[in-house]
Amino acid sequence: MVIYHAAPGAMPGGFVGVDVFFVLSGYLITALLVREWAANGRIDFTAFYARRARRLLPALVAMLLGVMLLLAGPMGRHESLVDEAATSSLHALAFLANFHFQASTGGYFDAGAEMRPMLHLWSLAVEEQFYLVYPLLLVALLRFAPGAPARRLAMLALGSLLLAEYWVNIQPERAFYQMPARFWELAAGGLVALSPAAAHAGRLSRVALPAGLALVLLACLQTGAWGPFPGKSAMPVVAGTSLALLAIHRGAVSGWVASLLRSGPMVGLGLVSYSLYLWHWPLLVIAEAAWPEPAGIGLRLLACLAALVLAWASWRFVERPFRRPGIAPARALGAGLAACVLAAVAVAALARIDRLPAEVREISDAARQDLPSILGQCHFDTRDEVRALKPEACHSRPGVPPTYALWGDSHALAWQPYAWWLAEAGDASAAPLTLNSCPPGPGDAGSGDDCVRFNGLALDWLAMRPLDILVIAQRWPIGYSEVGAAPPQLGERVAALSQVLEQLGHVRRILVMGPLPDLSQPAPDCIALGWEDSCSRTAPAHRQRVARAWRELDELARRHPNVELVDPTDYFCDERRCPPARHGFALFWDSNHISASASLGFAEAYAADPARYTRRPIDAAPDTESR
Repeated sequence: MVIYHAAPGAMPGGFVGVDVFFVLSGYLITALLVREWAANGRIDFTAFYARRARRLLPALVAMLLGVMLLLAGPMGRHESLVDEAATSSLHALAFLANFHFQASTGGYFDAGAEMRPMLHLWSLAVEEQFYLVYPLLLVALLRFAPGAPARRLAMLALGSLLLAEYWVNIQPERAFYQMPARFWELAAGGLVALSPAAAHAGRLSRVALPAGLALVLLACLQTGAWGPFPGKSAMPVVAGTSLALLAIHRGAVSGWVASLLRSGPMVGLGLVSYSLYLWHWPLLVIAEAAWPEPAGIGLRLLACLAALVLAWASWRFVERPFRRPGIAPARALGAGLAACVLAAVAVAALARIDRLPAEVREISDAARQDLPSILGQCHFDTRDEVRALKPEACHSRPGVPPTYALWGDSHALAWQPYAWWLAEAGDASAAPLTLNSCPPGPGDAGSGDDCVRFNGLALDWLAMRPLDILVIAQRWPIGYSEVGAAPPQLGERVAALSQVLEQLGHVRRILVMGPLPDLSQPAPDCIALGWEDSCSRTAPAHRQRVARAWRELDELARRHPNVELVDPTDYFCDERRCPPARHGFALFWDSNHISASASLGFAEAYAADPARYTRRPIDAAPDTESR
């Protein structure tokens, strides 16, 4: 998992380390509870939860406070990072981090998720929620189905797997983040613990370890081959981990493998593994945010080394002291809850520290709030199940049939003030058709079934209406984040849009908004940190970067006479750079979505001199990518 976060290209499926962790946790907890049941005929729930609190909470609280102190101090001007860390920390202390990230991100792998310092705590929340219900469930199985607890648990695991597979196709964030969809992975470890431990390891048990490790390695290297994750695509890593555990459970590990597992480095890594997991991701995020340019591999490895040192310190001075026996279970539970409450108070206090000068605070706060007026009301979200398209309630002039429309993803939403201004200038009404992460076209299966369904409904709606102007916008895939990256999806995206435009010949004018510059950090943070230059691209670099996109769009305009290409570059860039703020306000409210003020300001500039911002299709020169 740490390798995946530090260098994703080295192990593209390394995120399945969490799934390995779930199986291991299920095995260890089940084995512990079954031993207690066999010895005493009962399970002391208070003692169990006290042990979990002593195991998990001290290191967690120490990490949260340490990271918040670091962010509120040296990183205090990076307000979006501080605010996100504080909000996530409070949810983590309430064991609800997974619900927070499900509601606030487009998904674990979504753009922007890498700037959430506590994102990794979603898995800890899933584990904590599992601990709340699993002991009660296991006692019920042991008491009321003493002859077949494994069979009953297997049935529950199968139900969880089917639920995960159902959710992953219609609500992928829920499938990823929620405990019921992950229960089967934890239960897989429990099934291994419930299996009989053979007196002598058989041939099958000896084969299980290498076979299991091979499956886990295969999953780490090419997880995407099995489809959307998790659901059935998590089966190889879960099966592999379970097989390896089965070999250990049945005593089939010997020779050099046993020596390796008992070696000092492996034992030491196991001891600090929990604290290493807690510390590594926040430090990687801080390393990324501490500089305006993307962190290189050297800086990321240095962050991981620092995390390893802090993990050892956490194990030595935080984890070990709290694991010592002698504290009554009830007192340990009470102390754990009190520590969570006090930590929450401290986190909230640290987040409220204001280190920005008044004039910087004014423009930074204005940028954060400079959002389209229809956001949260008439803009669909990828977490919604799109069943019907009813934009009538969201017309710019309610009750007036629209002759203008806006279609696209969240970047089209950012152009809403521009589209509304054009409609108002034309004494007309406009309708929004925007969905997060859903570019306009016949459908984008990569964005989920809801995008395909939404685009189908949007196209039907557009085809039935006599429109004067349709504004189309999206985030063109030109390698925004990857310096020098090729844009493999660009041609497909433009071809898909061209296919749709064949059905929209009745629209008098179709304005296709061209690619915009982006920033390496959110605009409010660039302004607060004084990184206006280092956050932004030079104007020549931006023009070179989007040259290929313009060649594709030029061809699109040549094929469709009613298409006009709108190039906002001159408004967002001066002769030297494409800065985060210009014309007296921030141009973006994050790193790539334009602010409402910029959208409205561009509308006025476009109306005053449309020729300046209208691109005539030309044969562009070959492009190169540079920063």
